[in-house]
Amino acid sequence: AKNDDLIFIRNTFKKIPEFIIRTGNKDRKIRTSDFTLDGYFSYRNGKIVYASYRPDVRWGYRDYSDLQILDITNGNQHTITNHSKYFSPDISEDGQQIVAVNEPASGKYNLHILDAKTGKLIREIPNPDQLFYTYPKFNNDEQILSAVRNKEGKMSIAETDLKTNNTQYLLPFTFNVIGFPYMWHDTLYFSYSYKKNDELFAYTFSDKRFWKIGTAGEIGLGKYHPAVNDSNIVWSEFTAEGYRLNTSSKSKAVFQEITAEELQNNTSNFGITSINKLNSNLIYKVPDETFPITKYQKSFHLFNFHSIEPAISDPQYTLSLVSENILNTLQSNLSLTYDRSEKFKRVGFGATYGALFPYLTSGVNYTIDRRSLFHSKIVYFNQLEPFAGFSIPLNLSKGRSFTYINAGSQYVYNQSNFQANYKDTFGTVSYSYASNFLSFSHQIQKAQQQIFPRFAQAATFSYKSPLTRYNGYQVLATGNLYFPGFLNTHSIVLNGAWLKKDSLGQINFSSGFPFSRGYESINFYRMYKWGINYHFPLFHPDTGFGDILYFLRVRANLFYDNTRVDDFYSTGKVFNAQFRSTGSEINFDTKWWNQVNVSFGVRYSYLLDPDLYGGKGRNRWEIILPVNILNK
Repeated sequence: AKNDDLIFIRNTFKKIPEFIIRTGNKDRKIRTSDFTLDGYFSYRNGKIVYASYRPDVRWGYRDYSDLQILDITNGNQHTITNHSKYFSPDISEDGQQIVAVNEPASGKYNLHILDAKTGKLIREIPNPDQLFYTYPKFNNDEQILSAVRNKEGKMSIAETDLKTNNTQYLLPFTFNVIGFPYMWHDTLYFSYSYKKNDELFAYTFSDKRFWKIGTAGEIGLGKYHPAVNDSNIVWSEFTAEGYRLNTSSKSKAVFQEITAEELQNNTSNFGITSINKLNSNLIYKVPDETFPITKYQKSFHLFNFHSIEPAISDPQYTLSLVSENILNTLQSNLSLTYDRSEKFKRVGFGATYGALFPYLTSGVNYTIDRRSLFHSKIVYFNQLEPFAGFSIPLNLSKGRSFTYINAGSQYVYNQSNFQANYKDTFGTVSYSYASNFLSFSHQIQKAQQQIFPRFAQAATFSYKSPLTRYNGYQVLATGNLYFPGFLNTHSIVLNGAWLKKDSLGQINFSSGFPFSRGYESINFYRMYKWGINYHFPLFHPDTGFGDILYFLRVRANLFYDNTRVDDFYSTGKVFNAQFRSTGSEINFDTKWWNQVNVSFGVRYSYLLDPDLYGGKGRNRWEIILPVNILNK
């Protein structure tokens, strides 16, 4: 990059984060950024260094922050650390070393100096004052400059000599927030919360003086991420339309000297006078006592219901009351499920114990109004199904995409109670069966206004077979492919499904087959389905009322479904039928109580073929509760 080039991360509501180099008025994309927690990066000598997010494969509450080196000339990137906890890295002037904040789970923060090529730890800088470091910067490869916070929560800028490990502080410790230091020649630029705004400040090492920088053409609040050359100062400001880059020539900037005493006395209370009352610092008056250590009871608060969550695995729509115990080892839920295809209702309780691996699962479901074919006639029955099993969820997410695999098996005891005219014929039937499953999903990052990721794949496979009394099986495979539409926020979704079960007719499993929308169906011997969807936003209201309901987006979907089924008449003759539908959906993406994202809407389906097992007429209206499962 040239001296006048500008390198930054561009992240909009319609596009995922990407590194950009601006030469004059021309922007060039370097590379899409890996998924990060803060988007901070450093640049020197043609190399960008930043920390990317890496989840643990096994544990959902464990994650890592690994360092990445990006070459701006060709967009090549390589990882130099693995399973590390590094943040806010900076690369040295000669490009040979990296300094980064090490934040281990122990809470003992310090600075690490690493080899820029291999990521090997060269040295660990002592931290006797137990400081919390942020945004360290090399200063002529001899000192490290870093914004630091002490145990009282006050901040300053520390200068650490790499030869002696001695640390001195450039600023008095205050409660004013300091961030984003940037070195240019002998001057340190940084953000400082001054009075009622975050301002740009400078510290000149030659005369050890502080300067508040006044600039013209300000467009927002706060000044962050300063970048400087011989002619200009560039920074990021927050506006009502997001962060914007702003530039000022040094010749027009006003450098106003500020004394250390003024920095100590400028903290604003923002009109909140209660912070100055008698009990404002009550925590400092709490006696320093040592309490006995006792063993925590793992059975304490096993059930802690905290949220109501909707979910979808088409054609089944579920509303769950979710619980998680204090130790985060047991998740459980009470659920209500409706199958739009087979029209049955299900209430259930399920629990997953995650302290072991694989996860252990158990629960019970009660299904009402299940139906099946018997001698070409519909039979209704209710089912009670207690179950127990295991699952192996793996999170293989890395870099710019998210990948999940989950496999498992359950032992299910089924008791079916037949209704109406067939109650005397069949009565109560009981048996046990094994239910095995495998699921996979992969997606790239998704921008805020994108309904789905521009590229994603999801697939599930299940196999059920009886263990007692009966013979048979059922195989189900479903898949979805996500592609970009005509505009950046549009999505094309292709879906397909295939189901096959034995022809013995001794047993009938619940299928979960995503039948063509608008039709009522039963579980046939063999079913094939494909469909196409085109999703696009209509408008973004961004409005709400009463701190209860907030409307984020209204979106539409145009769809076409085609399902073909094969079965047998009571005479043994083969039965074939086709169920095609087309229509549209209007969905409302909302947030309830400023916490829970819920989508609901209405669907219109026009049936291109007769509905053999439902009502008459071609036009169908349905209330739907869809939820986007690809929500990263």
